Amino acid sequence: MKKLLLFCAVFLAGTAMMFAQFPSIGILGSSTPAGWESDLDMTTTDGVVYTYENLVIVVPSSDPGVKFRQDDAWTTNWGGTGFPSGTASLNGANIPAVNGTYNVTFNLSTLAYSFVPVGVEIPEVMLNGEGVAVNLSSTDGVHYSARNVSIPETTVDFSIDDTGMGWGSSSFPSGTAVEGGMIPVAGNMYNITFNLETKAYSFDYVVISMIGLGIVTEDPGWVTDTDMSTTDGKNYTLSNFNFPGGEGKFRLDHSWDTTAWGSTDFPSGTATSEPGGPNLNITAGIWDVAFNRETGAYSFTAPVAGVNEFGLNGVSVYPNPTQNQWNFAAEGMMIDQLSIVDVTGKTVFANQVKASVATINAEGFAPGMYFAKLTSGNAVKTVKIIRK
Repeated sequence: MKKLLLFCAVFLAGTAMMFAQFPSIGILGSSTPAGWESDLDMTTTDGVVYTYENLVIVVPSSDPGVKFRQDDAWTTNWGGTGFPSGTASLNGANIPAVNGTYNVTFNLSTLAYSFVPVGVEIPEVMLNGEGVAVNLSSTDGVHYSARNVSIPETTVDFSIDDTGMGWGSSSFPSGTAVEGGMIPVAGNMYNITFNLETKAYSFDYVVISMIGLGIVTEDPGWVTDTDMSTTDGKNYTLSNFNFPGGEGKFRLDHSWDTTAWGSTDFPSGTATSEPGGPNLNITAGIWDVAFNRETGAYSFTAPVAGVNEFGLNGVSVYPNPTQNQWNFAAEGMMIDQLSIVDVTGKTVFANQVKASVATINAEGFAPGMYFAKLTSGNAVKTVKIIRK
Protein backbone atom coordinates (compact mmCIF):
# COMPACT_ATOMS: atom_id res chain seq x y z
CA MET A 1 0.00 0.00 0.00
CA LYS A 2 2.85 2.42 0.84
CA LYS A 3 4.47 1.73 -2.53
CA LEU A 4 1.16 2.37 -4.28
CA LEU A 5 0.65 5.66 -2.45
CA LEU A 6 4.23 6.70 -3.21
CA PHE A 7 3.73 5.87 -6.91
CA CYS A 8 0.50 7.91 -7.02
CA ALA A 9 2.18 10.86 -5.33
CA VAL A 10 5.11 10.80 -7.76
CA PHE A 11 2.76 10.44 -10.73
CA LEU A 12 0.57 13.35 -9.63
CA ALA A 13 3.61 15.52 -8.92
CA GLY A 14 5.04 14.73 -12.34
CA THR A 15 1.71 15.43 -14.01
CA ALA A 16 1.41 18.76 -12.20
CA MET A 17 4.93 19.67 -13.28
CA MET A 18 4.16 18.70 -16.89
CA PHE A 19 1.21 21.08 -17.14
CA ALA A 20 2.36 23.87 -14.81
CA GLN A 21 5.33 25.26 -16.74
CA PHE A 22 3.45 28.15 -18.35
CA PRO A 23 4.40 31.74 -17.45
CA SER A 24 2.24 33.35 -14.76
CA ILE A 25 0.30 36.34 -16.10
CA GLY A 26 -1.60 38.73 -13.85
CA ILE A 27 -3.63 41.91 -14.16
CA LEU A 28 -3.27 44.79 -11.72
CA GLY A 29 -3.79 48.52 -11.34
CA SER A 30 -5.49 51.16 -9.24
CA SER A 31 -8.73 50.41 -11.11
CA THR A 32 -8.72 46.77 -9.88
CA PRO A 33 -9.81 45.55 -6.43
CA ALA A 34 -6.21 44.66 -5.48
CA GLY A 35 -4.70 47.93 -6.71
CA TRP A 36 -1.04 48.11 -7.68
CA GLU A 37 0.05 45.99 -4.74
CA SER A 38 -1.10 42.57 -5.90
CA ASP A 39 -1.68 40.73 -9.19
CA LEU A 40 -4.98 39.09 -10.01
CA ASP A 41 -3.74 35.82 -11.54
CA MET A 42 -5.19 34.93 -14.93
CA THR A 43 -5.82 31.33 -16.01
CA THR A 44 -4.61 29.48 -19.12
CA THR A 45 -4.72 26.00 -20.62
CA ASP A 46 -2.12 26.51 -23.34
CA GLY A 47 0.32 29.18 -22.12
CA VAL A 48 -0.89 31.54 -24.87
CA VAL A 49 -4.45 32.71 -24.12
CA TYR A 50 -5.00 33.94 -20.56
CA THR A 51 -8.39 34.85 -19.07
CA TYR A 52 -9.88 36.45 -15.97
CA GLU A 53 -13.63 36.41 -15.35
CA ASN A 54 -15.79 38.99 -13.61
CA LEU A 55 -13.12 41.64 -13.10
CA VAL A 56 -14.67 44.63 -11.33
CA ILE A 57 -13.23 47.93 -12.59
CA VAL A 58 -13.67 51.06 -10.45
CA VAL A 59 -11.71 53.96 -11.88
CA PRO A 60 -10.23 56.26 -9.20
CA SER A 61 -9.83 60.01 -9.61
CA SER A 62 -6.04 59.69 -9.81
CA ASP A 63 -3.63 57.13 -11.31
CA PRO A 64 -6.31 55.19 -13.25
CA GLY A 65 -5.86 52.20 -15.51
CA VAL A 66 -4.63 48.62 -15.48
CA LYS A 67 -1.68 46.61 -16.86
CA PHE A 68 -0.68 43.02 -17.45
CA ARG A 69 2.57 41.61 -16.12
CA GLN A 70 4.47 38.33 -15.90
CA ASP A 71 5.53 36.42 -12.79
CA ASP A 72 4.36 39.16 -10.39
CA ALA A 73 7.30 41.39 -11.39
CA TRP A 74 7.74 44.64 -13.31
CA THR A 75 10.58 43.15 -15.35
CA THR A 76 8.03 42.14 -18.00
CA ASN A 77 4.82 44.16 -18.16
CA TRP A 78 2.44 45.33 -20.88
CA GLY A 79 0.09 48.25 -21.31
CA GLY A 80 -1.92 49.83 -24.11
CA THR A 81 -3.91 52.85 -25.20
CA GLY A 82 -7.05 51.06 -26.43
CA PHE A 83 -10.14 50.05 -24.50
CA PRO A 84 -12.11 47.75 -24.43
CA SER A 85 -9.65 46.01 -26.78
CA GLY A 86 -6.27 46.61 -28.31
CA THR A 87 -2.73 45.32 -28.72
CA ALA A 88 -0.45 45.80 -25.73
CA SER A 89 3.20 46.85 -25.87
CA LEU A 90 6.07 46.10 -23.52
CA ASN A 91 6.25 48.73 -20.77
CA GLY A 92 3.30 50.49 -22.41
CA ALA A 93 0.96 53.03 -20.85
CA ASN A 94 -1.80 52.09 -18.41
CA ILE A 95 -4.84 50.72 -20.21
CA PRO A 96 -7.62 53.34 -19.79
CA ALA A 97 -10.28 51.12 -18.25
CA VAL A 98 -13.90 52.16 -17.76
CA ASN A 99 -16.15 51.36 -14.79
CA GLY A 100 -17.87 48.00 -15.12
CA THR A 101 -17.51 44.23 -14.72
CA TYR A 102 -15.57 42.44 -17.45
CA ASN A 103 -14.30 39.11 -18.70
CA VAL A 104 -10.68 39.78 -19.67
CA THR A 105 -8.58 37.99 -22.30
CA PHE A 106 -4.85 38.46 -22.98
CA ASN A 107 -2.89 36.67 -25.74
CA LEU A 108 0.75 36.23 -24.73
CA SER A 109 1.80 35.56 -28.33
CA THR A 110 0.10 38.46 -30.15
CA LEU A 111 -0.36 40.72 -27.07
CA ALA A 112 -3.98 41.32 -28.10
CA TYR A 113 -6.30 41.98 -25.16
CA SER A 114 -10.02 42.52 -24.65
CA PHE A 115 -12.38 43.52 -21.85
CA VAL A 116 -15.87 42.15 -22.58
CA PRO A 117 -18.66 43.44 -20.33
CA VAL A 118 -20.29 40.63 -18.36
CA GLY A 119 -23.78 39.93 -19.61
CA VAL A 120 -23.11 41.17 -23.14
CA GLU A 121 -24.16 38.53 -25.64
CA ILE A 122 -21.40 37.44 -28.03
CA PRO A 123 -22.61 36.97 -31.63
CA GLU A 124 -22.58 33.44 -33.00
CA VAL A 125 -20.34 32.74 -36.00
CA MET A 126 -20.66 29.52 -37.98
CA LEU A 127 -18.69 28.09 -40.90
CA ASN A 128 -21.13 26.48 -43.34
CA GLY A 129 -20.86 24.38 -46.47
CA GLU A 130 -21.81 21.00 -47.88
CA GLY A 131 -20.97 18.57 -45.08
CA VAL A 132 -19.58 21.44 -42.98
CA ALA A 133 -21.16 23.03 -39.91
CA VAL A 134 -18.54 24.42 -37.53
CA ASN A 135 -19.24 26.71 -34.59
CA LEU A 136 -16.37 29.18 -34.07
CA SER A 137 -15.62 30.29 -30.51
CA SER A 138 -14.78 33.75 -29.21
CA THR A 139 -14.03 35.40 -25.88
CA ASP A 140 -14.48 38.99 -27.04
CA GLY A 141 -17.08 38.91 -29.82
CA VAL A 142 -14.46 40.01 -32.37
CA HIS A 143 -11.82 37.31 -32.75
CA TYR A 144 -13.28 33.88 -33.61
CA SER A 145 -11.48 30.58 -34.10
CA ALA A 146 -11.88 26.83 -34.49
CA ARG A 147 -8.95 24.42 -34.25
CA ASN A 148 -8.25 21.07 -35.88
CA VAL A 149 -11.26 21.12 -38.19
CA SER A 150 -11.44 18.53 -40.99
CA ILE A 151 -13.05 19.97 -44.12
CA PRO A 152 -13.69 18.17 -47.44
CA GLU A 153 -13.01 19.90 -50.74
CA THR A 154 -15.98 22.24 -50.97
CA THR A 155 -17.05 25.89 -50.78
CA VAL A 156 -17.90 27.48 -47.45
CA ASP A 157 -18.95 30.80 -45.95
CA PHE A 158 -19.26 32.37 -42.52
CA SER A 159 -22.69 33.17 -41.08
CA ILE A 160 -23.34 35.62 -38.24
CA ASP A 161 -26.21 34.99 -35.82
CA ASP A 162 -27.97 32.84 -38.43
CA THR A 163 -29.10 35.88 -40.39
CA GLY A 164 -29.24 33.86 -43.61
CA MET A 165 -26.51 35.96 -45.26
CA GLY A 166 -23.12 34.31 -45.75
CA TRP A 167 -19.71 36.00 -45.82
CA GLY A 168 -16.79 34.81 -47.96
CA SER A 169 -14.60 35.53 -50.97
CA SER A 170 -12.75 33.73 -53.75
CA SER A 171 -9.44 33.99 -51.85
CA PHE A 172 -7.95 30.94 -50.11
CA PRO A 173 -6.36 30.20 -47.66
CA SER A 174 -6.85 33.75 -46.41
CA GLY A 175 -8.73 36.86 -47.41
CA THR A 176 -11.38 39.40 -46.47
CA ALA A 177 -14.98 38.21 -46.60
CA VAL A 178 -17.79 40.13 -48.29
CA GLU A 179 -21.52 39.52 -48.17
CA GLY A 180 -22.61 36.72 -50.49
CA GLY A 181 -19.07 35.45 -51.17
CA MET A 182 -18.04 31.77 -51.03
CA ILE A 183 -14.59 30.41 -50.11
CA PRO A 184 -13.18 27.49 -52.17
CA VAL A 185 -11.53 25.21 -49.59
CA ALA A 186 -9.12 22.39 -50.44
CA GLY A 187 -9.85 19.25 -48.43
CA ASN A 188 -7.62 19.13 -45.33
CA MET A 189 -7.50 19.78 -41.57
CA TYR A 190 -7.26 23.45 -40.57
CA ASN A 191 -7.03 25.99 -37.78
CA ILE A 192 -9.58 28.65 -38.76
CA THR A 193 -9.77 32.31 -37.70
CA PHE A 194 -12.34 35.00 -38.47
CA ASN A 195 -12.44 38.65 -37.38
CA LEU A 196 -16.00 39.91 -37.00
CA GLU A 197 -14.98 43.57 -37.32
CA THR A 198 -12.70 43.41 -40.37
CA LYS A 199 -14.10 40.15 -41.83
CA ALA A 200 -10.51 38.90 -42.33
CA TYR A 201 -10.22 35.09 -42.25
CA SER A 202 -7.53 32.41 -42.55
CA PHE A 203 -7.33 28.64 -42.95
CA ASP A 204 -3.96 27.51 -41.56
CA TYR A 205 -2.55 23.98 -41.54
CA VAL A 206 -2.71 22.31 -38.13
CA VAL A 207 0.40 22.14 -35.96
CA ILE A 208 2.26 18.83 -35.58
CA SER A 209 5.16 18.72 -33.15
CA MET A 210 7.49 16.27 -31.43
CA ILE A 211 7.72 16.16 -27.66
CA GLY A 212 9.55 14.12 -25.04
CA LEU A 213 12.89 13.71 -23.30
CA GLY A 214 14.19 12.07 -26.47
CA ILE A 215 13.75 15.37 -28.34
CA VAL A 216 14.45 18.16 -25.81
CA THR A 217 16.02 17.33 -22.46
CA GLU A 218 15.58 20.65 -20.68
CA ASP A 219 12.48 22.59 -19.53
CA PRO A 220 11.74 19.48 -19.19
CA GLY A 221 11.29 17.68 -22.50
CA TRP A 222 7.71 16.56 -21.91
CA VAL A 223 6.65 20.24 -21.82
CA THR A 224 8.54 21.73 -24.77
CA ASP A 225 7.16 21.06 -28.27
CA THR A 226 9.44 21.07 -31.32
CA ASP A 227 7.29 22.03 -34.30
CA MET A 228 7.56 20.24 -37.63
CA SER A 229 7.24 21.94 -41.04
CA THR A 230 4.67 21.25 -43.73
CA THR A 231 3.77 22.47 -47.20
CA ASP A 232 0.54 20.49 -47.60
CA GLY A 233 -0.89 19.97 -44.08
CA LYS A 234 -0.43 16.21 -44.37
CA ASN A 235 3.30 15.50 -44.63
CA TYR A 236 5.41 17.04 -41.87
CA THR A 237 9.20 17.15 -41.60
CA LEU A 238 11.93 18.05 -39.13
CA SER A 239 15.34 18.47 -40.75
CA ASN A 240 18.86 17.93 -39.44
CA PHE A 241 17.73 17.83 -35.81
CA ASN A 242 20.05 16.68 -33.04
CA PHE A 243 18.16 14.22 -30.82
CA PRO A 244 19.61 13.45 -27.37
CA GLY A 245 17.89 10.06 -27.52
CA GLY A 246 15.03 8.64 -25.47
CA GLU A 247 11.25 8.53 -25.52
CA GLY A 248 8.99 10.85 -27.46
CA LYS A 249 5.79 11.25 -29.45
CA PHE A 250 4.30 13.16 -32.34
CA ARG A 251 1.31 15.24 -31.25
CA LEU A 252 -1.34 17.61 -32.58
CA ASP A 253 -1.85 21.20 -31.47
CA HIS A 254 0.62 21.11 -28.55
CA SER A 255 -2.03 19.31 -26.50
CA TRP A 256 -2.61 15.92 -24.90
CA ASP A 257 -6.35 16.55 -25.29
CA THR A 258 -6.14 16.08 -29.06
CA THR A 259 -4.11 13.35 -30.80
CA ALA A 260 -0.67 11.90 -30.05
CA TRP A 261 1.13 9.20 -32.00
CA GLY A 262 3.77 6.69 -30.95
CA SER A 263 5.26 3.30 -31.82
CA THR A 264 7.83 0.78 -30.64
CA ASP A 265 9.49 0.69 -34.09
CA PHE A 266 12.62 2.65 -34.97
CA PRO A 267 13.82 4.16 -37.29
CA SER A 268 10.57 3.82 -39.27
CA GLY A 269 7.08 2.44 -38.92
CA THR A 270 3.44 3.38 -38.58
CA ALA A 271 2.55 5.24 -35.38
CA THR A 272 -0.66 4.53 -33.50
CA SER A 273 -2.87 7.24 -32.02
CA GLU A 274 -4.63 4.91 -29.60
CA PRO A 275 -4.89 6.42 -26.09
CA GLY A 276 -2.15 5.01 -23.88
CA GLY A 277 -0.19 3.82 -26.92
CA PRO A 278 3.59 3.36 -26.82
CA ASN A 279 6.19 6.10 -26.99
CA LEU A 280 8.83 6.28 -29.69
CA ASN A 281 12.26 5.17 -28.50
CA ILE A 282 14.59 7.45 -30.46
CA THR A 283 18.26 6.63 -30.88
CA ALA A 284 20.52 9.61 -30.16
CA GLY A 285 21.86 11.30 -33.28
CA ILE A 286 21.17 13.85 -36.02
CA TRP A 287 18.10 12.81 -38.02
CA ASP A 288 15.76 14.01 -40.73
CA VAL A 289 12.22 13.11 -39.65
CA ALA A 290 9.17 12.61 -41.88
CA PHE A 291 5.65 12.07 -40.55
CA ASN A 292 2.33 11.63 -42.35
CA ARG A 293 -0.55 12.98 -40.29
CA GLU A 294 -3.18 10.93 -42.11
CA THR A 295 -1.51 7.49 -42.14
CA GLY A 296 0.80 7.76 -39.12
CA ALA A 297 3.77 6.62 -41.22
CA TYR A 298 7.11 8.02 -40.05
CA SER A 299 10.82 7.67 -40.68
CA PHE A 300 14.10 8.83 -39.16
CA THR A 301 16.89 9.04 -41.75
CA ALA A 302 20.44 10.35 -41.64
CA PRO A 303 20.90 13.71 -43.41
CA VAL A 304 22.34 13.31 -46.90
CA ALA A 305 26.02 14.23 -47.00
CA GLY A 306 26.67 17.41 -48.97
CA VAL A 307 23.05 18.57 -48.64
CA ASN A 308 22.46 19.31 -44.95
CA GLU A 309 25.91 20.53 -44.02
CA PHE A 310 25.15 22.91 -41.16
CA GLY A 311 27.26 21.32 -38.44
CA LEU A 312 26.01 20.96 -34.89
CA ASN A 313 28.23 23.86 -33.80
CA GLY A 314 28.21 25.66 -37.16
CA VAL A 315 25.51 28.15 -36.18
CA SER A 316 25.63 30.42 -33.15
CA VAL A 317 23.07 32.88 -31.78
CA TYR A 318 23.78 35.51 -29.14
CA PRO A 319 22.64 36.89 -26.83
CA ASN A 320 20.05 34.20 -26.11
CA PRO A 321 17.80 34.90 -24.22
CA THR A 322 17.60 38.57 -25.19
CA GLN A 323 15.43 41.64 -24.82
CA ASN A 324 16.93 43.68 -27.65
CA GLN A 325 18.32 41.65 -30.55
CA TRP A 326 19.56 38.24 -31.70
CA ASN A 327 22.78 37.91 -33.69
CA PHE A 328 23.07 34.83 -35.90
CA ALA A 329 26.38 33.63 -37.32
CA ALA A 330 27.04 30.67 -39.64
CA GLU A 331 30.69 29.67 -39.56
CA GLY A 332 32.06 29.51 -43.10
CA MET A 333 28.60 29.49 -44.71
CA MET A 334 26.13 31.97 -46.16
CA ILE A 335 22.67 32.24 -44.61
CA ASP A 336 20.24 32.51 -47.50
CA GLN A 337 17.05 32.92 -45.50
CA LEU A 338 16.08 33.27 -41.84
CA SER A 339 12.57 32.74 -40.49
CA ILE A 340 11.21 32.73 -36.94
CA VAL A 341 8.28 30.58 -35.84
CA ASP A 342 6.36 31.00 -32.58
CA VAL A 343 5.21 28.15 -30.32
CA THR A 344 1.91 27.87 -32.20
CA GLY A 345 3.73 27.13 -35.45
CA LYS A 346 3.00 30.53 -36.97
CA THR A 347 5.81 32.19 -38.94
CA VAL A 348 6.19 35.62 -37.35
CA PHE A 349 9.30 36.74 -39.25
CA ALA A 350 10.95 35.83 -42.57
CA ASN A 351 13.69 37.57 -44.48
CA GLN A 352 16.32 36.98 -47.16
CA VAL A 353 19.80 37.36 -45.64
CA LYS A 354 22.51 36.41 -48.19
CA ALA A 355 25.27 36.84 -45.60
CA SER A 356 27.11 34.78 -43.01
CA VAL A 357 25.77 36.94 -40.16
CA ALA A 358 22.33 38.39 -39.46
CA THR A 359 20.88 40.63 -36.74
CA ILE A 360 17.20 40.53 -35.83
CA ASN A 361 15.53 43.21 -33.69
CA ALA A 362 13.75 41.33 -30.88
CA GLU A 363 11.92 44.30 -29.35
CA GLY A 364 8.81 43.72 -31.44
CA PHE A 365 8.42 40.11 -30.29
CA ALA A 366 6.33 39.09 -27.31
CA PRO A 367 8.35 37.47 -24.50
CA GLY A 368 8.53 33.71 -24.89
CA MET A 369 10.15 30.90 -26.85
CA TYR A 370 10.58 30.85 -30.64
CA PHE A 371 12.34 28.71 -33.23
CA ALA A 372 14.74 30.28 -35.74
CA LYS A 373 15.07 28.39 -39.02
CA LEU A 374 18.21 29.20 -41.02
CA THR A 375 18.55 28.04 -44.64
CA SER A 376 21.75 27.78 -46.67
CA GLY A 377 21.13 26.19 -50.07
CA ASN A 378 19.44 22.89 -49.24
CA ALA A 379 20.79 22.92 -45.69
CA VAL A 380 18.51 23.79 -42.78
CA LYS A 381 19.24 24.46 -39.13
CA THR A 382 16.64 25.10 -36.42
CA VAL A 383 17.67 26.92 -33.25
CA LYS A 384 15.55 27.59 -30.16
CA ILE A 385 15.61 31.28 -29.18
CA ILE A 386 14.02 33.14 -26.25
CA ARG A 387 12.75 36.70 -25.95
CA LYS A 388 12.92 37.82 -22.30
